[in-house]
Amino acid sequence: MGTWVRTLDGGNGYFLDFLVKEAITAGQVLVREDTATQPGEVEDPSTTAAPDFIGCASSAATYNAAPTAEPNRITRENLVRVIVNPLSIWRFPISGGATAGTALQPASASPANILAQDTASTTVVADTAVGTVNMEGGLIKGRTGANVGAIRKIAAHTDNVSETVTMAFVNSIAVGDTLIRVPYSRRGVNMQLTSNFVEADGIIAVGTGAAFAIVNVIIDEAQGIAWVDVVSRDHFYSPESA
Repeated sequence: MGTWVRTLDGGNGYFLDFLVKEAITAGQVLVREDTATQPGEVEDPSTTAAPDFIGCASSAATYNAAPTAEPNRITRENLVRVIVNPLSIWRFPISGGATAGTALQPASASPANILAQDTASTTVVADTAVGTVNMEGGLIKGRTGANVGAIRKIAAHTDNVSETVTMAFVNSIAVGDTLIRVPYSRRGVNMQLTSNFVEADGIIAVGTGAAFAIVNVIIDEAQGIAWVDVVSRDHFYSPESA
């Protein structure tokens, strides 16, 4: 789920309550609902677009057309609470597919997030499991072997053959060493969402997705998990995106 980290300028989050028109999942991305006849003020984005981004839902919410006697104001009034600072940094787990909660894809899959070296090299990560998903511009990090923890930007991709880096790894990547790759780095200006809008899809080509600028990428190579921190490039409350 999307969680608030901080703001780019060191400021605070600012909470607002929005009317909903449909069931909302905790931590999901929300965008402005611009249809006057709809009862809500926010709605779902798509996996590849989040125009007029508002923020991520602080909790689940439902919509009830008929008023209820629910004592909780948020529930009774069909509201969801959101931090709306346009400089907010949001953290999303990176999923190994379009469905949230999918493990990063192992070397036995194709395309894979975890690659197993076929031929020793300092610049070429050779594994047919790279598949046909072009992660050129993303990051690759040593997972096992002599380069554990070392991270490089992917400079070139060859379908079903390899990923290549420009800055060589300090040590040769030996046959059987594993590395973990994700399609995100600070050169990125998009992030693709999973089907329920709570995680980042990690098996996509770099540059695919909604308008989010990448702030940070965290790869825990020991656990085989990763996160991406982003800010919206199309926030409803940012005059820059108007």
